[in-house]
Amino acid sequence: MAQDNKMIVDPYIPAGAGGLSVPVADRSELSIFPRLSTYSQIVAKLQWEPTSIDLAADARAWPELPLERRRRLTTLLAGFRVAEDAVAEHLTPFADVAEHVDTMMMWIFFLQRRDEDRHALFFDRVAAEVLQLPGDTPAERRAAAREHVPPALLELFEVRLPAAAADLAAQRTGILDGVRLYHMVLEGAVFTAGQRALLDDLADGALPGVREGVEHVELDERWHVGFGVRCLTEAQDRETLLDHVLARATQAAAAWGDAVPAATREFAVTLCRRRLSITGLVEASTAA
Repeated sequence: MAQDNKMIVDPYIPAGAGGLSVPVADRSELSIFPRLSTYSQIVAKLQWEPTSIDLAADARAWPELPLERRRRLTTLLAGFRVAEDAVAEHLTPFADVAEHVDTMMMWIFFLQRRDEDRHALFFDRVAAEVLQLPGDTPAERRAAAREHVPPALLELFEVRLPAAAADLAAQRTGILDGVRLYHMVLEGAVFTAGQRALLDDLADGALPGVREGVEHVELDERWHVGFGVRCLTEAQDRETLLDHVLARATQAAAAWGDAVPAATREFAVTLCRRRLSITGLVEASTAA
């Protein structure tokens, strides 16, 4: 039987969502891109199931944590609950535009969207089972989570990101403009700072299931940012990078407020600079 029109069904990708359901025939043809095989191998090694992580011990331990620690962790976990939903939702226009730019790029956006939906599901579980935020549905829990999220973080993910996605969909901006914000500023600085703060805070094993999930999320985000760096490397637009990535990274990383220590924010910004320095996009003196 001919397979040309058969679609791969993925539980994390709605069918026909913005060019993200790719026909079998199209996927087989993507092997002509040597760079794709590298990302495919990375993604294959990083597969994990958010519903299989045991959060029972975390739920029992949560009420016993000191109040100030719970406040800090609530800000971080609620922040990721809102932010991961936003990035999963607004990645669709990136795949749509990438389809007309580079087939390999389109496929990588497909893989990233699958990761983001997985992350959103995990943090929704944390919100429901550990934080015990009110709400019977993901949408209700997201609304409850927003009450614990700093306004600066909400502005990034509920205002700036949707606006950037809308501009991209309307062809008012190009794919690299979206990559600079999405991969380098939001994922490369904001998410990196939040993930590092969570992993440092939970190094004592107080919430083992949450830490396990965040470790998986961090590994996923590393290849996402690596992909963004590759896109920008090929563009070789140093002036724009300085204006739109490095100059904005410090401000964006600070959106977590006092939930993320200053040293952790600086770690995230420095890492962003080093990533660009390694690729030759930023002089070594700038990245120091």
